[in-house]
Amino acid sequence: PKVRDYWSTHLGFAPIYNALSQKRSEAIRAVLHFNNNEDMLPRAYPNYDRLFKLRPLVSYLNNQFGKIPYSRDLSLDEQMCSTKARNILKQHMPNKPHKWGYKLFVICDYKGYSYNLEVYTGQENYPKFNDIDIGASVPLMEHLYDRGILGLGTVRRNRVLYVTVPNNQLPDEKQIKKEKRGFIAERIGSYKSTPLSITTWKDNKIVTLLSTYAGAEPKSMLKRFDRRIKSRVDVDCPFVVKEYNHFMGGVDLLDGLIGRYKIKLRSRKWYIRLWYHFIDVSIVNSWLLYKRCQHENNELVNYTLANWRAEIGSTLTSSGVCTPTRGRRSNSLEALMKR
Repeated sequence: PKVRDYWSTHLGFAPIYNALSQKRSEAIRAVLHFNNNEDMLPRAYPNYDRLFKLRPLVSYLNNQFGKIPYSRDLSLDEQMCSTKARNILKQHMPNKPHKWGYKLFVICDYKGYSYNLEVYTGQENYPKFNDIDIGASVPLMEHLYDRGILGLGTVRRNRVLYVTVPNNQLPDEKQIKKEKRGFIAERIGSYKSTPLSITTWKDNKIVTLLSTYAGAEPKSMLKRFDRRIKSRVDVDCPFVVKEYNHFMGGVDLLDGLIGRYKIKLRSRKWYIRLWYHFIDVSIVNSWLLYKRCQHENNELVNYTLANWRAEIGSTLTSSGVCTPTRGRRSNSLEALMKR
């Protein structure tokens, strides 16, 4: 329940209190900084950075993560670092399991390895921080296509899709709801010089996808449970949905791996929570790289994620030994133990 319990007489943990004293640990936490506060600009200045306290750390991690060769298929999605801190960076996302926290954008491969991450600050769309005005999904696809990157993603029908891609009107929702499950409608168009495929598919809900390389064909069959006849039936599935489902779960997988054994220590400093989150991401990345190396060498994976974290902790705490004074037992505790 408390960090000090790691050094207490009755709950103390030897690998920790033999490596670091309680006073030194608290002193480090009290002065832990990742940037020089004297260089921070006032908020009124145009180049003020809300993530100034963590900017060198984020840049360093992205540089290290990016040294690993990128996979061909990548997924970009949001990630939540849960917190209740009172800070302007905290976001509310009601559809997430953790509704309050810092929002990050993460690029992962489909196995969960994070190549790049960025904390959302609300300044990304300011002209002083971003000289590229992308705005909606279609200009984003065009921006990627011009750089040789093929894209695929879900899109909202009520946005600017039909304004930027004329003559590609799909059936409206009322018409689609009358159709049977597995209904597919595709329209092919272009935006400037970028080819686009807009596909709508009816499953449990109506989903619309936009892509520069995948469309409805070739179709495949999926099994779905039909409540009316109480049995599983075959349902048509467009290729673009199958492609999306195969590669889009990388960030969700990373979230699941972090959530198993994430650091839950509390702090009054808002940036410490992000610091712990970055440690968790780094550990998961290192474990995924270990697994990748083992598979490439046709060797067995001997470490689970829990054992991997334990091995890292054991190695770090074994790098130095101290003989701290952990205090005397209280009189009431000594009397209780004698009984």
